[in-house]
Amino acid sequence: MGVWRARARWLAALLVLVSCTKNATPDVNFVGPSPLRRLSNSEYLNALEDLFPNQGLRLPILPSETVVGGLENAAETQRPSDVFIARYEAIATLYAAAVVSKPATYQAVVGCDPAAQGCDASFIASAGHRIFRRPLTVDEAARFQARFTQWKAQVEFDGAVELTLSAMLQAPQFIYRPELAASAEAGTTVPVEPYAMASRLSFFLWESVPDEALLTAAAKGDLTTPEQIAAQATRMMADPKIRRLYWNFHRQWLGLDRILQDEHSARTAEVDAKWSSLSQTSALEESKRFIANELYDSGSFRSLFTSKRAWVDGEMARLYGLPAPVDPAAWVEVAFDGSQRSGLLSRVAFLAGFSHRGATSPPIRANEIQLRLLCQLPRPPPADLDTSVPKQPTEGVKTNRTLFEESTAPATCAGCHLSLNGYGFGLEHYNAAGMYQVSDHGLPVDSSGNVVGTDVDRPFDGAMDLGQTLSQSAVVHQCATQLWLRYAMGRSLVEAELPWFEQVSNGFMADQGDVRKLLISIVTSPNFRRRPAQELE
Repeated sequence: MGVWRARARWLAALLVLVSCTKNATPDVNFVGPSPLRRLSNSEYLNALEDLFPNQGLRLPILPSETVVGGLENAAETQRPSDVFIARYEAIATLYAAAVVSKPATYQAVVGCDPAAQGCDASFIASAGHRIFRRPLTVDEAARFQARFTQWKAQVEFDGAVELTLSAMLQAPQFIYRPELAASAEAGTTVPVEPYAMASRLSFFLWESVPDEALLTAAAKGDLTTPEQIAAQATRMMADPKIRRLYWNFHRQWLGLDRILQDEHSARTAEVDAKWSSLSQTSALEESKRFIANELYDSGSFRSLFTSKRAWVDGEMARLYGLPAPVDPAAWVEVAFDGSQRSGLLSRVAFLAGFSHRGATSPPIRANEIQLRLLCQLPRPPPADLDTSVPKQPTEGVKTNRTLFEESTAPATCAGCHLSLNGYGFGLEHYNAAGMYQVSDHGLPVDSSGNVVGTDVDRPFDGAMDLGQTLSQSAVVHQCATQLWLRYAMGRSLVEAELPWFEQVSNGFMADQGDVRKLLISIVTSPNFRRRPAQELE
């Protein structure tokens, strides 16, 4: 019965996150909506870096994205604002000026002799092709040519190049991902136009603009069949740029950048007197290196819970109790010895990010496991319940675990805390700074716990045992799949897409958590390759 209770909880959580489209017949090939999408902040900055590499610019900070279900790229929240528009203008101006000021970059972008006949049109066509991710339309080319001619008369060729680049980088065709319309009968679906397909692939797998190979494939019509798309995706996953996706997705899904919040800028002296802003940034960087490299090298989702690989600088070596690199600022790969740590659940970014300054919080850590790894929504406590952190008695001391056991024993708490305590107590070998501890206030640490509400329910002892158990869970794989699909599509699934979701998640489990096969499954699906005709004008 435990498995069925788990599935019911998981399905309830999933249905909260899907859109409320009704009266749609479930069909594994049902194609949901294709909303207009703006480049997310990370996509926007990656695109600029790939279009104009190594500019070394200090840019204005973009407004924070609106987070929906843990992710930052939900199309429904990507509305324009005065602040976004002002930032885009400032950044476009900086990049355009930098390109013109550097001879090598300038020549690469212009691509022709300014004195040669037709150089204006050649530059406009080539720059527009890369920035808009498709050939310019006749009207677009004519408008940019007219502006270029006017600007060249006023500020000469170099100035016209700068102003044209700035205008292109502020254009909706760059900042958004419009997909050209096609005529089709209402109620049917149509293939995504080839250049739009190139952008779908590149902004999903690389979080950036298409490269020349993708644009060439689009021009030839070679981004149509599942086989063609799978071949491109396989090529793209072999490129180091795939690390951007691996990290950015997991950073958002698992809330790892929570460690950078102001509340985590310090730890109490008894926890870690040396904790500083360096601890915060190093902890996040270490998780980034682990996730991006582990998935790039192995492609194994399960290894994220079990791998003993780690990367340390001087600060992370201190927190992990490992020998420091000769250069404290350098990052070196190391291996945990297997007695204290393995996988994500024993990383400082997770452990300290979901703790208080002065003590661990088993319920907070456990809630994040249930919410983020199991997609199980928390039940709020009664309105009049005291949720403050339990304090040590006036005489004697107790472990943090004992304090929470006692404070959550009443019937009003026990229902929720059966599962919360079951997960949270298993991480008590790590203090609020994520440092390993064998005792708490001089008393032995008890890290036994229970996996509850999954298909792999059982007792466990410590973070490594917990990670190993969760790595085999179908519920965890289903939860990850749900988030991957939302990230790929930039929206929640609609009800009629549940069969597609189940097909992809079942495949992910059958493939033993092979992320590369999961991504291939997503991009070759009808949902990714096609769009509803009724949305096209």
